[in-house]
Amino acid sequence: MTSTTTSRLEIRPLSPALGAEIRGVDLAQAIDDETFAEILRAWHDHGLILLRGQSFSEDQQVEFGRRFGEVAPWSRFAAKEKGRHPYIMLVTNLKENGEFVGSLPEGEIEFHSDGIYIEQPSAGTMLHAVAIPSRGGQTAFASMYKAYETLPADMKAKLEGLKARHAFTYNSQKQNENDEKKTAADVASYDHPVFRTHPATGRRALYVNRLMTERIVGLPDDESRAILDKLFTHIETPAFIYEHEWQVGDVLLWDNRCLVHARRDFPAQELRLMRRLTIAGEKPA
Repeated sequence: MTSTTTSRLEIRPLSPALGAEIRGVDLAQAIDDETFAEILRAWHDHGLILLRGQSFSEDQQVEFGRRFGEVAPWSRFAAKEKGRHPYIMLVTNLKENGEFVGSLPEGEIEFHSDGIYIEQPSAGTMLHAVAIPSRGGQTAFASMYKAYETLPADMKAKLEGLKARHAFTYNSQKQNENDEKKTAADVASYDHPVFRTHPATGRRALYVNRLMTERIVGLPDDESRAILDKLFTHIETPAFIYEHEWQVGDVLLWDNRCLVHARRDFPAQELRLMRRLTIAGEKPA
């Protein structure tokens, strides 16, 4: 891995699989167009960018996110929430009056791609680390470019042109954001191509994941399950993965169109607080 120094920035690869740290940027300050073009190029080249030591407001986080595309409300109920920024989701186990104040508060979360269960899934996700536990809570990322490129030719041929069904099953048996019980009938789901082409890079990526992909459409259940099990194991090949050890002030922005991510468990009694911003995407093709 080789660092690249431009006239403005230092870009250092994080792993052979994916990711780059960008040095020389302060997100609390205005970023000129030429500098941003280098940041955007690094994001497309590496799938994930890291900026350390950042301290900036929620509004500044939103403005930076808007440089990458349209930002999405953190919840379809966000406009009804009082005292919360409509575009910033708190990913935290913090409680007030005995209730969690944010989302995804505890535990391990398997590999997934944000928003894959809707017609136009998220293009990007940004997390800013405000507080982290003393251990655990790492976020692992896997390259779906590499997963696609290393699939056996016969598997590629079999899956070419097929779609997979994805559903928002995480926490589906718990209360949703509107404090109502979800049922199987109202869990969001959508069918997308098993292989998708990234609209900016033109590269193809595998587009299934262990947490949210239910089946391959058009195949018998047994065959679908057997193939998905092989794909999930393949995606989680260690050579395809970068695992991020968080520091306070870290900002990660990852591309859901070519990466999947997972969260490792952490001590439930220790505070973990992240500010999450979502960048809207397009229908996969």
